[in-house]
Amino acid sequence: MTLRRLLWLRWGVLAGQGVILWLGHALGMHLPVNTLLAIMAVEGAVNLASMFRLHVLQKNGWQVADGELAAQLLFDVGALSALLYFTGGATNPFVSFYLPSLAIAAALLPWWQVAGLALAAFAAYSVMLFHYQPLHLHDPDSAVSAHLGGMWLNFIASAALLAGFVARLSGTLRQRDAELAAAREQLLRDERMEALGAQAASAAHEIGTPLATIAVVTGELRRDAMDAAQSGTAIGAYAEDLVMVEQQLALCKAALGRLQVSGASQAPVKLADWLPEFARNWRLRHPQAELELALPAADAAGKAMVDAVAVGQILTILLDNAAQSYARRDDGGAVTPWIRLDAQADAAMLQLSVVDRGRGMPAGLLAQLGRKPVPSASGGQGVGLFLAQSAAQRLGGALTWRSALEQGTRAELRLPLVSELASEFALNMPEAHS
Repeated sequence: MTLRRLLWLRWGVLAGQGVILWLGHALGMHLPVNTLLAIMAVEGAVNLASMFRLHVLQKNGWQVADGELAAQLLFDVGALSALLYFTGGATNPFVSFYLPSLAIAAALLPWWQVAGLALAAFAAYSVMLFHYQPLHLHDPDSAVSAHLGGMWLNFIASAALLAGFVARLSGTLRQRDAELAAAREQLLRDERMEALGAQAASAAHEIGTPLATIAVVTGELRRDAMDAAQSGTAIGAYAEDLVMVEQQLALCKAALGRLQVSGASQAPVKLADWLPEFARNWRLRHPQAELELALPAADAAGKAMVDAVAVGQILTILLDNAAQSYARRDDGGAVTPWIRLDAQADAAMLQLSVVDRGRGMPAGLLAQLGRKPVPSASGGQGVGLFLAQSAAQRLGGALTWRSALEQGTRAELRLPLVSELASEFALNMPEAHS
């Protein structure tokens, strides 16, 4: 918080004033030590009271107003004016120490409050041109040297204060701007996700009826084909193809069913139980592809819990994209897509890698994947990868792409694991808190 930094800065100024008071006494200056110590004691007491007040404000969740910051800086101007009055007034080399306070005010406060502080400092400086208690030196001939030394110390102290405080303040402002930019980007991403979700719900509603009709017709054709196969007619040759069509229709219905219940609370499942079944279902959708599955060690896989719905959607997009990458190859013959799904887990993180040996992607395109929809050479619009990245971020993870060691692309999904205890807790939560 800015006020906290200002209060700690005042402690540093008090320490510097004590050092300067000691140096002046050592150089033989006649100083009103008791008066100066009393002023410094008041500064310390006000600083302690301000720190206590700041603690109360933070405890109650209140915000520090600009007026309080202005009052604190006005007190600093007044305390400095009192010290200068008893130590030579405008002839004191530290009279320009008003400037750091005004610079800090300009960085923190509205212009009219800054103008008020500047007028207060100008008035105090003007008064001390004529009314002040002069300094008395044991050796008047050393006055010039003492004044130059004081100006040097003043420059060092002022530069340190401005560089330290303003640099920290600028860093805080830059961090806040970066957080605001990230929040705006996340808001835009969420709005785009909501739009895509609405389109998906509408498409699911429209597709349901045609799929049901196709399923009925396909079932009748399959029965006719099986009867015809026994009699040796031509339609019997399509019996196996019609069985595959029914399988694909079942997968489409299952996908629509998951879309309808995606908003409901889903309990995490064990990775070792879910991932092989997921791979088997994906092979049914892509019978022409060769999918190799590598599970983590038995102990790690047994404890790893995942959100089956969300992770399944991400992996489906990644695997479909990997399978489509082979369609872009033109080596003169049919190619069987080879894809490897590798799962690795430790105590806290799960990494799922999808590796293909397709044509690969340019480095510039890899950097854009997931950040925005990117059209692909196969005709896709890159919306799936954008959805996958958004889903990964929603789960607290990240999705990255890079070129594989061999020809192809490697997509890596890193997610925090859900503990088995947290899963049981979610299942046992009351309905009102779900």
